[in-house]
Amino acid sequence: MYKSSLKETLKISLFVLLFLALIQPFGIDELQEGRILFILGQTTIVAITTFFCYILTIHLFKIRSVTLLGFRKYFLSALFGFALETSLLGFFLITFNSWFHTGNPSLYWHNYDGSFTLRPWCIMSMYVGAIGLFVMLFQTFEYRNLRLKSELDEVKAINLLLEQRQEKIVEEEECLERNVQEGQEESGGETEQMVRIEGQGIDATLVLAPRNIIYVESMSNYADICYIADNETKHKTLRITLKQIRASLENVDTIVQCHRAFLVNLDFVVALSTRPQGYQLQLFGIEKQIPVSRANTEAIKSKLA
Repeated sequence: MYKSSLKETLKISLFVLLFLALIQPFGIDELQEGRILFILGQTTIVAITTFFCYILTIHLFKIRSVTLLGFRKYFLSALFGFALETSLLGFFLITFNSWFHTGNPSLYWHNYDGSFTLRPWCIMSMYVGAIGLFVMLFQTFEYRNLRLKSELDEVKAINLLLEQRQEKIVEEEECLERNVQEGQEESGGETEQMVRIEGQGIDATLVLAPRNIIYVESMSNYADICYIADNETKHKTLRITLKQIRASLENVDTIVQCHRAFLVNLDFVVALSTRPQGYQLQLFGIEKQIPVSRANTEAIKSKLA
């Protein structure tokens, strides 16, 4: 984050340098001597103050990466940094201008009668805030683009893992078929472990192999279990919570929670896509898109790796 902060500071400093040199506000165009030194002095103050505000904001908001920030946290941190930088720059620029033009750094902080006044600081802060608002809007647009790029890169990485996983599953199934054809016993004669999912009420029990479960969707106190049986996709609704089903499948590594209302079997996942509302999983032979919450994205990636 320090390198990123330094990079942003240099970009802002270059913008300020060009703005002061081309627009020449704050009476710069009326300077007969020292115009270049005045511009460089103000730019240096902006650079130091901006970098300080970046570092302070990073520590206060515990920011590790801009692309990992949610919009709410980004907005709050940007608003804090904007207010802090505007206030500090108003103070430092007034003090610098007073010293540069009069040789007395405190002269601009007093009225003609010698009384202390904040009016110059308020005016300077207003000018700085107007320019800073433009910069903040540009950075927000840049942040949005970085987030989109990061999400696309993440989707590509996950889809590559999914493709590799599907290739491995196909190879294992082909190997199993060859073994059956050659009369070899599957897994050394061991039978596949079955799970028993029991809900409340009559006919509320489902016994099946975990690898046949495609996904589970929670609907209040009910759960819709989508599974494969007799080479067909079937559904069974039980009066049971997702937490209870998750407990029944706690030893099954391929079935993970991808959303607060969904469990999914990673062996059926063929692709991941991104939508405005978040990530979604495409399952083999299923039209329904399964949502993925950001909180569960890393867990799914670790399972696929």
